[in-house]
Amino acid sequence: MTAVGLGDGVVQRARNSGVLRGVARGGLLARAAFYTLLAYLAAAIASGTRSTGRQANANGALQVVAATALGRLALVGAAVGFAAFAVVRAAGAFGDRRPSLLRRMTTLGQAMFYLAMAGGTAAFLFGDRRTGSEQQQEDRTAALLTMWAGRWLVAGIGLAVLLVCTWQLRLALSGGFTDSLRTEEMAPGVGRGVRWLGGVAIAGRASAVAPVGVFLVLAAVRADPRQSKGLDAYLAELTRPTLGRVVVWLVAAGFLAFAVYTVVEARYRAVHAGD
Repeated sequence: MTAVGLGDGVVQRARNSGVLRGVARGGLLARAAFYTLLAYLAAAIASGTRSTGRQANANGALQVVAATALGRLALVGAAVGFAAFAVVRAAGAFGDRRPSLLRRMTTLGQAMFYLAMAGGTAAFLFGDRRTGSEQQQEDRTAALLTMWAGRWLVAGIGLAVLLVCTWQLRLALSGGFTDSLRTEEMAPGVGRGVRWLGGVAIAGRASAVAPVGVFLVLAAVRADPRQSKGLDAYLAELTRPTLGRVVVWLVAAGFLAFAVYTVVEARYRAVHAGD
């Protein structure tokens, strides 16, 4: 057997593994919990009731869960689930040749993102309590800006975030996200409801994350890492005017909608597919 044939065999076994698919669905449930916590933290900012030092981002969500021994055990499960989801999505990108090359590339990008989520969760468990925080983002931006062509690199990351958010908005508006759902298993009314929910949820999340990309581009243009505001920082600034507080409530609602949609995905998504 050639190396190519052996590699393809490994990929197909990963795609068809019932155990791996099951753990990957657990990763989706962990994502649902994560966005539920983000919704809670964003709502706390909007209402002015958040705890000191608890940020509306990945770090804040991790801190909430890690406050108890059971929560820390749940984080171990989440890290494993994220890693399994990453492996299955990568296997789908390489092993499922039915979707277009562009869709398979986005699937591979998704695999890399969830591998990073698994790594970040593990790093937090091993003692890096700054994981996913505003301080970590600013420090990493500062480190990149000191590198040769660092400003171009930071700008590229910001533009990549904006590109992904634009792609997500396109999928939300076109309903293209349903390609990876087993809609044939849904009742007609359920299918329509899922398409509406998914469209609102995906568009809401993309709209909430897009400003992070804008701030990264600003940090590159001005060579100032303090401009690289994350989710928590810009949501806090939005609450100063009354209209901005309404926007933060909408962000919280969007995150909650995405959490509910993710539970639907955990049930109906073809996690091993290339789209």
